Amino acid sequence: MIHGWLHDRLLADRPKRVHECRRCGEAVDAGCERCPTCGHGGIATYEVG
Repeated sequence: MIHGWLHDRLLADRPKRVHECRRCGEAVDAGCERCPTCGHGGIATYEVG
């Protein structure tokens, strides 16, 4: 609980990166080359926050 709170506060000024499939919108891990759900090779990366 405290670890999560500290993590959120210390990294609050850094943008979060979200990786998702361009076809189906499934969230994927960084470095993923193909969507595990639909097999599409287009992975988008967005910075949020």
